[in-house]
Amino acid sequence: DNRPVVAAFTATATVEVAEGIISSLNLHEPSTFVTGFARPNLSLSVVTGVDKLSFLVKFLKERAQQSGIIYGATRKECEAVHERIVQLGYQAELYHGGLSDNARAEAQERFRFDQSKIIVATNAFGMGIDKPNVRYVLHWQIPSDLESYYQEAGRAGRDGEESECVLLFEASDLHIHRYLIEQGLGDEARKAVQSAKLHTMMSYCRTDQCLQQYI
Repeated sequence: DNRPVVAAFTATATVEVAEGIISSLNLHEPSTFVTGFARPNLSLSVVTGVDKLSFLVKFLKERAQQSGIIYGATRKECEAVHERIVQLGYQAELYHGGLSDNARAEAQERFRFDQSKIIVATNAFGMGIDKPNVRYVLHWQIPSDLESYYQEAGRAGRDGEESECVLLFEASDLHIHRYLIEQGLGDEARKAVQSAKLHTMMSYCRTDQCLQQYI
């Protein structure tokens, strides 16, 4: 047949996701290249059993001149965290799907060009952002799966310099994701997959082994 040459690219994809892409695009025995996921300049850590706001105050104070992303699981949480950061005297942007296209674009540009050092965002933020000097990515809540986490955390340190990826973990945050899975539109098989991914994410938060190795 006269099919054109097709190339598909993705970041931090599992085997299942890669197979899904091949199937969706109807690729015929494609060559597959995986370069590896290790990012030696990223320091990964999970912090649990702390008062999140107190932790945030200290964390930002120690990194006042650094550029960073703070991810929240919901719009409401992002708005509350953003408000607190602004109250502390920092120039910070807010980004989530409930804002207008203009508001999101302006927030993104101010962050990209270092007019604001901090952006507080849901996972709606980040696709296509190639800001090299993000020194930290702080997750305010546990993401729904490990692939999403590593993709979001991986927006730190694109310039190869030492950068931090910190995940604040509270078991109660799991309730949000379980609720979203239960209320979702997927069938039972889909919900089972999502639950298994959430369980893997939780195991990451509780493992004693090297976090890079776990991923």
